[in-house]
Amino acid sequence: MNEALAKVVLSIRSNLLQIWLTSSFLKKLLHFKSKRDSVALSCLFFLFCLCGQIKADELGFQDFLLAPVRVHLLSAKSSPRIQTTLTENDITRILGKVNTVWSKAGLHFYLETLVAEEANQPDINENSAMEGSPSGLLGLRPNMSLATNLFHIYYIKEMRMNGIYFPEGIFVKDTASLKKVAGGLDEPLPRVTSHELGHAFSLNHRQDTTNLMASGTTGTSLNSEEIQLARATALKIDWLVRAPALLESANKLFSADPMKALPLYSILARIPIGDQQVELAKRRITEAQLGQPRQPANGE
Repeated sequence: MNEALAKVVLSIRSNLLQIWLTSSFLKKLLHFKSKRDSVALSCLFFLFCLCGQIKADELGFQDFLLAPVRVHLLSAKSSPRIQTTLTENDITRILGKVNTVWSKAGLHFYLETLVAEEANQPDINENSAMEGSPSGLLGLRPNMSLATNLFHIYYIKEMRMNGIYFPEGIFVKDTASLKKVAGGLDEPLPRVTSHELGHAFSLNHRQDTTNLMASGTTGTSLNSEEIQLARATALKIDWLVRAPALLESANKLFSADPMKALPLYSILARIPIGDQQVELAKRRITEAQLGQPRQPANGE
């Protein structure tokens, strides 16, 4: 469902709710004076619920928004509680599972840069960082790798909570542990990372243990309202890119110099949906690597 249609759906739903609350006709129906009244009320309630649904399988390639992520692997030789032991392979795996979680909302995170770096003033910031203090954790960030227009995710060895979100950066403990729930993710780090990204898209904590925004569980579900809110927030971030726009840029580069298009196709090829545009990106990668001549694709 595209954003224009989603707005129409939300408007219909809002109007139905207003009718529900204010209509004298509906107030009379609530007394169930006849079987026909009861059926009419049931039908309206069904329509109200239906208008609030946005299903994951309704989101296609054209709906995906792409977000750059800079991952920081912090080290601190004098502070073992800070120094992460994660590797590049770990980050590739983690990000892949994060994108599986967020695909239901049409959001995809790609690795802009992986930075392995010494934490800033670990001796000064360590103790407060371990307690989750904003000044302590944010104080660990090296100035050289700070940047705007992307998400920053910092992995450290220990802290009091599994993860924490600040607008300036997300911090995740690489020794995180979670309570397993039915249908949950099979490892903690992708789930904690996905959860904290949820806060970046305006989502609050939930009590439902199978929900992504529940604290301390492996749950990954999102309801339709959360998907709508996350997408509405994402659409306000001007440095997120729509998948079709990136594909168009990649195709133009491919026509001139296939190797220059590789980084863009690599982003698109990792979107975890079955779509001909994703398959096109995968073919383009192979063609560029093998030095094969350009083969026009349907729809280009």
